[in-house]
Amino acid sequence: MSTKNQSKKYLSVVTYCIALICLLLGFFLPVFNGKGLLFMTLPDAFCTTFGISDPNLGDALSREHVIYFFGATKGFDMMALVVTLYGLITAVGVIMLIPVLAAKSNKKTANACAYFVEVVAAVILFVFTVIEIQLYLGEVGSNVTTEFKWDYGVIGIAFGGTLLMLIIQSLGYKKGSGFMKLVTFILGAAGVLCLFSIPTLFSLKSNAVFDGKLFITMFADYNGIQTLEALIENGLGKATIANPLSLEFMFGSTDVMAKVAFVCIGAGVLMALVNFALDIMAIGASTKKGTLAIDVIRYLIEALLLILAVIMVFVLNNKGLRPGLLMYVLLAIAVVQLIIASIRCAVYQPVMKTEENAEIPETYYDDTIANAAAPAPVAAQPQSQYVQPVYLQPVYASPAAAPAPAPAAAHAAAPANHTGEIVYTAKEVYHGPTDSFIARLTDSEKIEFAKLFLEKINGPYANIPDYVIGGDNKEFFSSLFIYLGKFRPLISDGLMNKIYEELNLLN
Repeated sequence: MSTKNQSKKYLSVVTYCIALICLLLGFFLPVFNGKGLLFMTLPDAFCTTFGISDPNLGDALSREHVIYFFGATKGFDMMALVVTLYGLITAVGVIMLIPVLAAKSNKKTANACAYFVEVVAAVILFVFTVIEIQLYLGEVGSNVTTEFKWDYGVIGIAFGGTLLMLIIQSLGYKKGSGFMKLVTFILGAAGVLCLFSIPTLFSLKSNAVFDGKLFITMFADYNGIQTLEALIENGLGKATIANPLSLEFMFGSTDVMAKVAFVCIGAGVLMALVNFALDIMAIGASTKKGTLAIDVIRYLIEALLLILAVIMVFVLNNKGLRPGLLMYVLLAIAVVQLIIASIRCAVYQPVMKTEENAEIPETYYDDTIANAAAPAPVAAQPQSQYVQPVYLQPVYASPAAAPAPAPAAAHAAAPANHTGEIVYTAKEVYHGPTDSFIARLTDSEKIEFAKLFLEKINGPYANIPDYVIGGDNKEFFSSLFIYLGKFRPLISDGLMNKIYEELNLLN
């Protein structure tokens, strides 16, 4: 069993168990809303989500965040939905602990299960965090006298712990690719922070910088989340009782340019949120050309929306409306992410599908034949017919007593006296069949290739066609690279390089 595979499984199991503990602590630490257990609010959250009459089980969900989609008279409680989903994924995580622990190290089961639970939980808790920040900003903006109680158990332990375990897994599995994903993730987190009212969130005395010439907002006095919620709840219509912010109120106009600006800002904010959720998913996902191309597209869409928003706000130029510092920062972050994604996509080297976790024998040489004498010459055979390769093995012997030197050779130097066993090693020579590829190998590489793919000392290889000496072996070399993970530990670097060169020549 591969030590590397064992280490990967241990990494998956340990990080998954820690993430699961963090998710459970978020439910059972008595800090929800400052004092209670979030677990006790699950029945109420479930009933609220699905419109079931309250069965009076557990505690009432003290927080709510109702959204009235496009002027609907009946709102939907997003907080109740998020808490319900959080409970569901935690229960799934407990069940998935069984396959994670039972999975063999040569399979990807442990990593796949851990990735699924951790990513889904992290995305759900990200939405929870966004809602809680908005609730805090709403209370502070409304001058509510009671002190806001942050749910540190959910945000700090459950969300933070799960994200940390995802990052550790990514760095452990993906190395350099994992580091670049972490950089993109940090940029995305900074972009999401720009969507809120930074002065209110951090209790700043002023929301202006550069002598009041630039405001720390998205535009005017509004933050990004406010704009997105106004767009979702009121559309392009007038203000409602549920949300007094509207197109006309925020932009002082209802003309086409104001509508374009409103939609661009709202859509840009939505793309920033969606992109960060996708960045969370990408932390532990495999890097492929298609995913990198999608990254370029999504960052490009976000950047274009924000560029158009900046332009349209300048074009409107009424009510003192102008882009704020956070809109510029969010745009800069989107551009940097776009550049990183474009470079990664451009330099990406496609890696053929491998079986990296396939079972691999610890040894593959079966040197049981020792022959001190030189092998007899092998008769020439047609190149299409396989002949058993013959090669010499190291010979170990004790020297016989040295005879007295003949008088004729008296002038020769006397041999040195040796005591004990002396090892004589004969050079390994390949006398098997050959073709244009085998001829380019060294003797040791020819013997190695013959043992693995001609003699098949490890038995037949599934899905790998036989190597035909002197024949068309393009399918052989292609299949070998498809299942590279199974053979890579068995093949020396020199032979692997020449196999790769042969594949390039055949293509």
